Amino acid sequence: MTYLNLFFGALALTVLIESITAAALRYCAGRPLGLAQISLPRLLGIVALASCFTLPYVWFVLPSLTAEMPRWAFGAFSEFFALLLEAIWYRLALPLNMRLALLLSLAANLVSFLIGLLIF
Repeated sequence: MTYLNLFFGALALTVLIESITAAALRYCAGRPLGLAQISLPRLLGIVALASCFTLPYVWFVLPSLTAEMPRWAFGAFSEFFALLLEAIWYRLALPLNMRLALLLSLAANLVSFLIGLLIF
């Protein structure tokens, strides 16, 4: 399997996991988090776009910029990068304040990261 094939598989899995996480947050805690006012298709589309924006950087750009980092440090840096950029995207694209955008991003990325650890 080529690196590009692995990337597209990881992208599909990431979009799926992070979308399910966002939908679960909306269903379970949507009212206190302000997610209930956002339509489910809009929320899922925004979450999917966030992964489509950040994952190519994590797979293709950041490795060349952080080549000297130990693997664990690269993992931490890339997760922080994705979490922060996705939170900014959620803040801009959804009617959420920055704290709630960070919470949504943290939840989606944490679940995705933990499932990724189990699979890979």
